[in-house]
Amino acid sequence: MPHSLTSPRLCYTNTGLEEGPPLLFINGLGGVQAAFQLQVRAFRQTHQVITFDHRGAGGSEVVDAPVCMADFAADLVGLMDVLQMDQADMVGLSFGGRVLQELALGWPERVRRMVLCGTSAGGRLHSPGDASAHELLRSTATADADHWAQTVAPVLFGAVYRARHPDRIQALARWRIKHRPNPVGIARQWEAWDGFDLADRLPEVTQPTLVIHGTDDGLSPVENAEHLAHWIPGARLVLLDGVGHSPNVEAPDLFNQAIRDFLA
Repeated sequence: MPHSLTSPRLCYTNTGLEEGPPLLFINGLGGVQAAFQLQVRAFRQTHQVITFDHRGAGGSEVVDAPVCMADFAADLVGLMDVLQMDQADMVGLSFGGRVLQELALGWPERVRRMVLCGTSAGGRLHSPGDASAHELLRSTATADADHWAQTVAPVLFGAVYRARHPDRIQALARWRIKHRPNPVGIARQWEAWDGFDLADRLPEVTQPTLVIHGTDDGLSPVENAEHLAHWIPGARLVLLDGVGHSPNVEAPDLFNQAIRDFLA
């Protein structure tokens, strides 16, 4: 996969319809591009589809320096400049949804329409849910496969998906242990997550917005989606029943169709 000639250097993939409307997917904390493989397959016949790894994750450069969420948004602007992409429709998942909010407010001309998934505005509008869930996620760098499958997976995936696909959970656990996140990179992402707060600025959002959220999200309660949909002018809310924190994987058909309908 190519790397951007930016600082930091970002690993990215640009595929699909070359002259199609650009559609950009933004990863969750510690996530890699493979998380959106089902979305790439679904949209590459109609869109130019871009995925990338945040600084500190996957194939992108690790930067050990103080960071905030706006820095991750600025990284994305740099990537768009490299791709000579003035504007795009964007989908942000979890941490990526926070990056997308920063982008929409700090660089509004770059975001045509946005989809926020499993995320929140932070600050007074953030409902943390189970406090232990975040502590479990912060321990993923040292977890073994069994520990990951038994304790971390329930935070990231709903009960229905885990019951139907235990083999997939085990396979993902083995993959995650084989490809452990860089401890410095993941720590800096958590630093940005902890300092994020756009609660008072949501009414300033001007882009058409869709909020997608699973009703069985163990990391980000549904209240977070309701806050986003209430405070962002004209935002639509789609709730996926029985789906957890990973709707792109758990219910890809419903997830992709909701995006497709919104973009249409």
